[in-house]
Amino acid sequence: MAETETKPSAGVAANRSVSRAISILRAMAASPNPMNVTEIGLKVGLPRATTFRLLVTLEEEGFVDRQETLYTLGWDLARIAQDVDPSSGLASRVQGTVAEIADELGETLTLSLRRGRYDLDLIVQESPRAIGVTMSDMHGMRWPLHAAATGKLLLADLDNDEIKVATNNKLEKLTSATISTYPALMKHIETVREQGWASTIEELEEGIISFAVPIYGKTGHLLATLAYIAPRLNIGSVSVEEEKIEALKEGAQRLTQRIVSLVN
Repeated sequence: MAETETKPSAGVAANRSVSRAISILRAMAASPNPMNVTEIGLKVGLPRATTFRLLVTLEEEGFVDRQETLYTLGWDLARIAQDVDPSSGLASRVQGTVAEIADELGETLTLSLRRGRYDLDLIVQESPRAIGVTMSDMHGMRWPLHAAATGKLLLADLDNDEIKVATNNKLEKLTSATISTYPALMKHIETVREQGWASTIEELEEGIISFAVPIYGKTGHLLATLAYIAPRLNIGSVSVEEEKIEALKEGAQRLTQRIVSLVN
């Protein structure tokens, strides 16, 4: 009997170590700078000794690299990950939920997954089933971060000194409403941080508006965005706009737990 009781507990302990090691890798991936053992431990909520022990194993396997006391993600992790599609399998698991939210809002919705520090990949686009005319397929498209609602959420998740790097030190003016100076953009991004959502009112394309809300991972950093895109004529008043944003937030909450469990 003793043997059958110890096997499950050993398995649980092993699984806990794997989970903790994965948390360490994710915390390191979310940081723009190398970190020491203490900093990593604080990020993931583990004692320094436990963090150090896990880092030693990860270093031996090539999943982290160490320069003196600072750790970064390792060469072998990069080799394994280079051919992996981060959206593989995720889109099909959440597409039904995104379609339901699109029906509820009566607008086209997009779900975008963060890729690296400065990019977002659109992985799901759904339009209301009751509407015959839908937005054109936007998969694979790239928009200037400063002119897109989803892009503004990404900028809001960065340090201020990274915003110029992420926008290539250039703010292209696409319409008369596009924010095209860094002081104005920094002020706008601070508002995005405070209110917890972002909007683009004819800044990317004349006659088109978009609202986006964030989906955060376990490390507290932006993992994905949920946005709706619509002709400006569809939003006839402030009250309608507020209703849409609240519905979008509720939809994001429904998606958050599922996405975090699959990706994070």
